[in-house]
Amino acid sequence: MIEGSQCHAIGVERPKYNATASLPRVASNNTNQDVVEAEGRVLSRISPDPVPDEVRHGIAWDPIHPLYSEAQTIFDGLHYFNERVSGDLISINSHFNPYQVDLHGIDKIPRIYTNLLVSTATLHRTMQDDSSFIRSSALVQREQYLFQFRIRALQEVNYRISNSDLQTSDSTLMCVICLLLATMQASAYTDWRAHLEGARRIIQLRGGPKEIISKNPYLKPLMALYIIIDVMAATTTPATHRCMPAAASMALRYWEIETGFFQSILAISAPCPEDLFQSLILVNYLRFISTKPKLTSRRHAGTRMVFDKVRSFDPAEWATRMKGFRGWKRTGDGVEFDMSRDEVQSPVQQQQTQINTRSSSSPSMDETSTIVHSLDSPGSGFWLSIGVIFRAAILLYTMRTLILDLPESKGFLYEADQPLDFEEIRRETRQDLATSLAPLFLSTDSARRIGKLVFFPIFICGMEADPDDGELQEFVTRGLYMLGQTMGTFGPVSAVDELRRKWAADAAAPAGSRVTWDDYFLSRPDFIFGY
Repeated sequence: MIEGSQCHAIGVERPKYNATASLPRVASNNTNQDVVEAEGRVLSRISPDPVPDEVRHGIAWDPIHPLYSEAQTIFDGLHYFNERVSGDLISINSHFNPYQVDLHGIDKIPRIYTNLLVSTATLHRTMQDDSSFIRSSALVQREQYLFQFRIRALQEVNYRISNSDLQTSDSTLMCVICLLLATMQASAYTDWRAHLEGARRIIQLRGGPKEIISKNPYLKPLMALYIIIDVMAATTTPATHRCMPAAASMALRYWEIETGFFQSILAISAPCPEDLFQSLILVNYLRFISTKPKLTSRRHAGTRMVFDKVRSFDPAEWATRMKGFRGWKRTGDGVEFDMSRDEVQSPVQQQQTQINTRSSSSPSMDETSTIVHSLDSPGSGFWLSIGVIFRAAILLYTMRTLILDLPESKGFLYEADQPLDFEEIRRETRQDLATSLAPLFLSTDSARRIGKLVFFPIFICGMEADPDDGELQEFVTRGLYMLGQTMGTFGPVSAVDELRRKWAADAAAPAGSRVTWDDYFLSRPDFIFGY
């Protein structure tokens, strides 16, 4: 893979995003604005033409074949991206997908996007769990094209950030975010951080996320991906990391974008409920100020507020609202709801159906089949499962990082001087999370269609596994490997490596203790589990 520190070895310089630091903000009447908007429409697929039938049925899945010309390789790679990769970026595959490429306008797609999408499709194909796929000359050809297209993309980004007319344009921001996605797909380590911070710098120079989206609402699908990656990346970033101040500060500005913007998160492949996503942002900020003694009172008040907010989140009520969710608008400038939809089963009945499965020692295949097939027309039952899972995951993350790991009195959290048993709450919540996740990883199909939506929760479940809980560790390991194969990304595989190191570190810790969240990630290279 061509990532970061390996770039010099192949003669390609990593993009130097800090070169934009002294630039003034690009004015909205830039002479390149028409071109920029045209490029944005290409990626956002504002004219959602369907893939023609002859393309859908007449081209092999494999984006790389030794006999293909480069033009055929590009066309086949983009087709594969539409059919097999783009669906991993949205929550419900039956909803409109703004990340697909309009193959009718393939000649109008900027070459850098072509390079990134084809390399992404190539790696995705290589990662698939296909029993008929063996290492052969086709794989060698695939690897050659992966290098070739990734090198071209890196060279194009270098050109854009060295050009004063393009450095902070919409098109350059899109390029950097696409490069971030491609880098994360290839590895959970390396230089994803450089691209994340490079995009952040461009956003800052443009006046912030609100300013960007207000001028070009069609960037919402791409900005939603950046925002979820930014917030999730902060969870595995130590509180003392040099990039944490900028990350925590910018995340607090996401509220300013526009009313209801966090609903966009529901349309992508990490559909965290809006209230819980806002809580996650606050937890990251409170982690950041936990190292500042002068802000202890603020942290205590914030911890009490976010702890109560997450515990009081009602998955059934949220699921009732979500039953009319329709995903991205076909214009790509927001999400939509159909509030006229009604269901036979009440939210209370759905809650009993889903949550009471805790009493079963293991979920049945019939239960999994019901959940998977509900994705064709997801109702409150499906969204109830998602709400229960994310609530448990974020509650565990909140307790671990803001309460259990900090060596201080917990009295500021007690209600009416009644002590809370946080360790017991943690064990119960972790059990709820594991039980709710189990049906989603009984088959490859369920992992591909639903497992991709709960990457963060299953990682949190693994981080909270006790050193001697081999059964839970095996479940998390198996689930993450399954995700890596079905989604064509190395992120879940890298997550397994991190979790195994964490379990080993906890096992070596003094009896009754474990390595704290921040201490563990402080000892590790920059790591992101995915989005």
